Amino acid sequence: MKTEMPTIFSAKRTSFVRTSVIREILKLTVENSDMLSFAGGLPNPHLLPKDILSSVMESVVKDHSATALQYGDSSGYQALRTQIAEKLTDVYWISPDSISVTHGSQQGLDILGKMFMDSDTNVLLEDPVYLGALQAFSPYQPNFFSVPMEPDGPNFYLLEEILSQNKIHIFYANPSYQNPSTYTWSLEKRKRIASILDEKEVILIEDEAYRYLDFDGKVYPSVSSFRKRIDLTFVLGSFSKILSPGFRLGWVVVPEVYRSLFTAIKQGNDLNSNQFSQVVVSKLLERIDWKEHLRSIQTFYSEKQKILVSLLKEYIPEAKFSLPEGGMFLWVEYPKVSQKELMAGCLTNGVAMVPGSEFSPESKFSANFRMNFSFLGKEEMEEGVRRIAKVYRDINT
Repeated sequence: MKTEMPTIFSAKRTSFVRTSVIREILKLTVENSDMLSFAGGLPNPHLLPKDILSSVMESVVKDHSATALQYGDSSGYQALRTQIAEKLTDVYWISPDSISVTHGSQQGLDILGKMFMDSDTNVLLEDPVYLGALQAFSPYQPNFFSVPMEPDGPNFYLLEEILSQNKIHIFYANPSYQNPSTYTWSLEKRKRIASILDEKEVILIEDEAYRYLDFDGKVYPSVSSFRKRIDLTFVLGSFSKILSPGFRLGWVVVPEVYRSLFTAIKQGNDLNSNQFSQVVVSKLLERIDWKEHLRSIQTFYSEKQKILVSLLKEYIPEAKFSLPEGGMFLWVEYPKVSQKELMAGCLTNGVAMVPGSEFSPESKFSANFRMNFSFLGKEEMEEGVRRIAKVYRDINT
């Protein structure tokens, strides 16, 4: 007798879940050790002082295991929240109580999507936009609007037009060394946009994952620091780019009026963020010279960016890109080829980039690719660019 398989049901919102081509490419690089990848936003693992990390982890296991190996406060380890408030945020209303430690900043995006978004919510995004935000928000089926990015931030004329003609509830923005465009909002636009968001009573979700990666060590004031409506302002940060993504720790600055709701949703998600990682990171922050550590990352990435820029100019002078002030990427346009054809050829030849269409809120065509320069060594980068150049030449002959 044939056994009937049970019918599998899934929620309607799952049809709006976006896959990540970046994760699929990373999977390919794991399966194929010869694949050279410019695709992932991978911090360089050699920048974390291993001797201090080893000493700290030994100390945590030996002297702090009762705390580190136990459940913790849903909002996060108190000592770490205090350090974040004192060292890593600039909003004037900050306190340890306003910090919620999350499982990477990605979890913060998901919780905020769950808190605020449904089919009646109008969400404004930058174009291009961070793919992870699209993945986090899309299942809640909000109505997406988008504003084009310019080298100094969103096109202000179009931003004003969108806000005037539509009731926008939320604006998600990545103002510093934006992923993927690498553009950074000017100080003037930060102030003007903070003011108009106050006027229009728009919730701001400010993603500052790359804030401390300026090549010259500059730290821009957050857009949120200029807002008067602090009840409509959320700031996300991450240890992934300044310590290690392996800790899976980020944070969200949450206005007082929403803290109980944010915590309740988080409890339904994970009870509390990785307690062991939180204690280790807190002890790391006590031990390392923080300014010196950040400067070493900034200097290293500045040199890596120069290498990739030089290689592209040498092997593919047709490639177009602006020089970012910081971050981990170049946003590169390859003219006179289709994105699909170049992508397919590159993967066949053992090199990976992320196509620009993945970062479009409306899945529009893009001639751009996002290229990461923080992870590969100089020789690997040169071989990777050579492979891209060969594919590019073959298509254009």
